[in-house]
Amino acid sequence: MVYLQNKLHLVILWLLTISFGEAQIADEIVVNTRSDDHPTIAFDYWVSQGDVPANQVLLLIPGYNGSGPRMFTPQWRDFADKYRLVLLAPTFTTNMEELKNHQGYYYPDQWSGDATEDALAELGRRENVSTDKILIFGFSAGAHFAHGFALWKPDQVKAFVAYSAAWWDDPTEQLASVPALIMCGEADPRYDATWQFMDKGQALNLPWVWRSYEGTGHEMTAAVQRMAEAFLGHYASGEPDSPYYGDIQSYRYVTPDKMESIPPQERIRLPSKAIAEQWMQEN
Repeated sequence: MVYLQNKLHLVILWLLTISFGEAQIADEIVVNTRSDDHPTIAFDYWVSQGDVPANQVLLLIPGYNGSGPRMFTPQWRDFADKYRLVLLAPTFTTNMEELKNHQGYYYPDQWSGDATEDALAELGRRENVSTDKILIFGFSAGAHFAHGFALWKPDQVKAFVAYSAAWWDDPTEQLASVPALIMCGEADPRYDATWQFMDKGQALNLPWVWRSYEGTGHEMTAAVQRMAEAFLGHYASGEPDSPYYGDIQSYRYVTPDKMESIPPQERIRLPSKAIAEQWMQEN
């Protein structure tokens, strides 16, 4: 059951940045959950500005116990404006004891997924935006939720980005129609677990893109942001795939007629030239 908090919610975003003191007005949705430990969850949302109304949703999931409104960075707001998106971000909390027991918000099939669907339903009513197919970006704990939600409700996910989770649920063939970008820094202790998840996806021929970054630890970087935007922008735009093929060892890409020049175990499909060009950069 949804508990509606119909009030204007003032969010102070990223103080002490280039845009010091800038405030952005966003609305808040508060939903009830099935969790005794977390009976209500706040979801903040930001609607893209412009003459054309927003028509789809990007769900942004922060790191461990992170603030949802702090996901509304200038970069994501600009991205939302470009593709006419509503940004939706929850403020989830959990603890390690819950996670050890396969509870907590990392696992959408427990309670956080239902809470998210309630928030999406209310967002659709308020803003007249489609929530049938959503885009998702998650970093760290957010990557846990992002891939977990896709496994739980694959038909509701247009595409997702999961960047650097410490452990992963095994992918299944149900994700055959869900494009994903899986990323991790090569200096991040989560690298091996993240690569193993990608490797299992490759074994199932899932439509996934892999990108790692040399010298990068467990941090959000400009390169990661640009790669996520290139990937999600392709699916937000609705443009048909025009694929290229990449070598995950060298990060070079080739046209389809030259795909055989890349060994199958090192080859991934890149859905567009824009994605391929961003993918190749910053080795």
